[in-house]
Amino acid sequence: MTWYYVVILFVVGMASGIGGMYLHGRLTKDVKVLLAFSGAYLFALAIMHLLPEIYIHLGHDAGLYILLGFLIQMVMDYFSRGVEHGHIHHHISVKNPFPLGIFVSLFLHSIVEGLPLGGGFDHDHGGHGFDTGSLVIGIAIHKIPEAIALAAILYHVFEKKSKVIAYIALYAIATPLGILIGQYFLENTANDPTEIYSIILSIAVGIFLHVSTTIIFEADEAHRLSWPKSIAIILGLTLVLVL
Repeated sequence: MTWYYVVILFVVGMASGIGGMYLHGRLTKDVKVLLAFSGAYLFALAIMHLLPEIYIHLGHDAGLYILLGFLIQMVMDYFSRGVEHGHIHHHISVKNPFPLGIFVSLFLHSIVEGLPLGGGFDHDHGGHGFDTGSLVIGIAIHKIPEAIALAAILYHVFEKKSKVIAYIALYAIATPLGILIGQYFLENTANDPTEIYSIILSIAVGIFLHVSTTIIFEADEAHRLSWPKSIAIILGLTLVLVL
C-alpha cells in the first residue's frame, strides 16, 4: 500500500505541473475553486481526525509541536511567497535568476507533508488510528493547484520546456520521498514509534492548519469570498464529515 500512495502522489504532482505549464502560467478560476476545496478539506480533516489522534498520545505536549509546525510553515511561506496556497508571481521572467528560495521551500513543504503518511501503513498507534487514505486524498487534491502555481513560475523563468518538466519531476518526488523517509525512520527508531509518529503528525498538522486557513480566509480583490469559492469550502468541510 505504501508504494500505491507513493505512485499516486507522484503522478498527481507530475501531471498537474505539466498541465500548469500548458496553461501558460495562468491560474484559472476553476483551479482557485479547487484550491479552496482542498484547503477546507485539510482543515476539517485536521480538526475532526488528526487532532484527536495526536492528543490521545501526546496530551498537552501536542500543542507545542503543532505550533512548531505552524511556525515552520510561516518561515517556508516567507521564502516560497505563498506558492503552497496558489500564489503566482507574474513579475518573474527569464531575465530573473532561478527562484531557489521558492523551490527549496516548496520542496521541503512537500517532504514534511509526506512524513506522516510513512507512519500510517504499518503502525496501529494504540488502536486509535485514522484512515490514512483520507489524508492522501487531501494532499493529492492540494497538490494540483500547488503544482500548477509552481509550473507557472517555472514557465516564466525557463525558455525550454524540458527544464520546466525536469524541475516539476523533482518537485513531484518530494512528497513520496517524505513518505519513504517517515516509514524508514519509524521502522528503525529505538524509541516508541507511536510517540515519534504522533510528533511527526503534530508538526504536519501545524503546517496543514497554516496553509488551509490561509486559503479559506483569503478573499478576492473585492475583499470577499465568491460564491463558487464559498460552495467549494462547504463541500470540502462536508466531505470529511461523510467519509
